[in-house]
Amino acid sequence: MTRMLAVLFFASAAAGAAPPSNQTPEHLVDQLGSESYAERDAAMKALERSGPQAIPALEAAVRNPSPEVCKRAAEVLAVLRRQADSKERLVVKPIRLSYKNIPVGTAVNDLKARTGINLALDPNQVADPLRLISCETAELPPWEAIEAFCRAAGLKEVFAAELEMPKQERPKRGYYQPPPPPPAPDAVPVKLADGKSIGLPGSRSTAVRVLALPANFSAHRVFLGTGSVQIHFDVAPMPGLNWRDVNGIRITKVVDDAGRPGAGSTIKDPGHFNNDFLDGPVFVGGMRGAIAMRWDGEMPIHPNTYPNPRVVPVPIKIATPSARSLKLLEGVVVCEMAVADQPLVTIDNIAQRAGVGVEGFGSTKLTVLEATPAAAKSGKAVLKIQIDAPSPWLTNRRLANPWAIMDPAPTPGSKLQGYDAAGKLVRMSSLSVSDFSNDEFTITTVMQYACPDGLPHKIVLTGPKPVLVDIPFKMENVSLP
Repeated sequence: MTRMLAVLFFASAAAGAAPPSNQTPEHLVDQLGSESYAERDAAMKALERSGPQAIPALEAAVRNPSPEVCKRAAEVLAVLRRQADSKERLVVKPIRLSYKNIPVGTAVNDLKARTGINLALDPNQVADPLRLISCETAELPPWEAIEAFCRAAGLKEVFAAELEMPKQERPKRGYYQPPPPPPAPDAVPVKLADGKSIGLPGSRSTAVRVLALPANFSAHRVFLGTGSVQIHFDVAPMPGLNWRDVNGIRITKVVDDAGRPGAGSTIKDPGHFNNDFLDGPVFVGGMRGAIAMRWDGEMPIHPNTYPNPRVVPVPIKIATPSARSLKLLEGVVVCEMAVADQPLVTIDNIAQRAGVGVEGFGSTKLTVLEATPAAAKSGKAVLKIQIDAPSPWLTNRRLANPWAIMDPAPTPGSKLQGYDAAGKLVRMSSLSVSDFSNDEFTITTVMQYACPDGLPHKIVLTGPKPVLVDIPFKMENVSLP
């Protein structure tokens, strides 16, 4: 009897937990401190659904004297700020198509030039690149324009789980030649062939296209007797985003064709690199699968292909074993991009900070080794700075790049700038640079500057900084393997 009453109590609490849809963000923020857990949780979800308009109320709520309100408001605020930031970063300029009786090859080249997307006709699957086509559209985001073009031109996109690796000459005996690195996702060609456009479910309205690949895609998997399948998304960024990696896919809603809910998610695999070539196969890879290299008695034998970096696996738990499609699939692709010219480390009042190291973003560290004021003869102050940064090998390994050990090139774009006490930029002319690595984890750079305007009050190291970006998607009628 007691258990039944408890169940009825919690059921009634849950039923009454959802706040009215007309409540303002200020009213929802007040509910974050409710004595009812269900009401607090419902208020958080309602604030997330409110979008950017709830940000001012949440910014005020993080200063609330209640720890519970502060904590929950901060969590929702971080989500909404990232959503707003992501939306801004993914904005694209729409284009209008107006092709009238021109060769399909000419139209593809023009579309490639206008969007920057690496479009290519598959020479083995296009019978006549000179056949005439026509396509008229309103202004559309680039990925939607490509979809409209394919429908009008009688073309379909060809998707591949593996990419051919460029052939290499066999190296001399005893010399190891590393495999060529794979192309960046935005450089993988979007191959077009003759055929009816499939119209895959996905998101095409931003700078990153997210598609659920067709049911016959070769990499899809069905795990018999478990109710689980592994489908794959094609996540294709436009060039110029400084794309780094897909960190994962967060599934928020799954409904199969029988109307029953399911679940799913993608968790980023940190990958590994096994360089013990004498003990058998070498597995290299991360989130998108592994590459196996065999040992031939002298050195590893490279594979002929590597995984397509645009293809991302998505495990799905299906409630109905006989389901052939997903009625609804919603979620967010979480990706990482590099934003240039971001502050990494700052040192204020450098005249009094000699010999003191200041750590900043990503384990980067600045140390003022020498700060000599202007002498009477030279008239130029001298500043000597040491920069300690993580090894590029470690940075690339974090991105699950299996070729990092062969390609330790540092990320370009870092620079040191000086400012006076009023925040005005001061001149700093580089006199000398000496680089050395004190171990395999850190690269140290010592730089000496002449400062004709006198010593700066503050120095700032800027460079590329990774940011997480959310790409929401809502797909209907997703075919299952």
